[in-house]
Amino acid sequence: MELFASPAPMLEQVRLVLIAFAIGYLTRHFNPLNWDQIKEVVLNKLGELSPILLVLLGLTLTAAALGLILWPLEKIADWEAQRSSGYKYRTSAREHLKRRGSF
Repeated sequence: MELFASPAPMLEQVRLVLIAFAIGYLTRHFNPLNWDQIKEVVLNKLGELSPILLVLLGLTLTAAALGLILWPLEKIADWEAQRSSGYKYRTSAREHLKRRGSF
C-alpha cells in the first residue's frame, strides 16, 4: 500500500509535508487566534440570539461539517471505482450467493 496515493514525485510530496509543518509551526508559535477572546465574543453573541437562530446555526454547521467529510469520501470512492473497473476477478454479491446456494 502506498503512503501517498498521488502520482506526484516524492520530492514534491516531501516539500508539501515540510510546507504543512512550517505553516502549523508558525500558526502555533505566533498564535494568531486568541481563543479567550473568541470564546468571549461567541458566548456573548450566542446569548443574544433567539433559539430558532441557534438551531439554524447548528444545522448549518452540521451540514458544512458533513459536506467537508462526505465530499472527499465520495471523490475517493469514485477514484477507487475507476481504478478497480478493469480488475478481471470482480465477482458480484449475487454470484457469491449463487455459489453458496443461498440465493
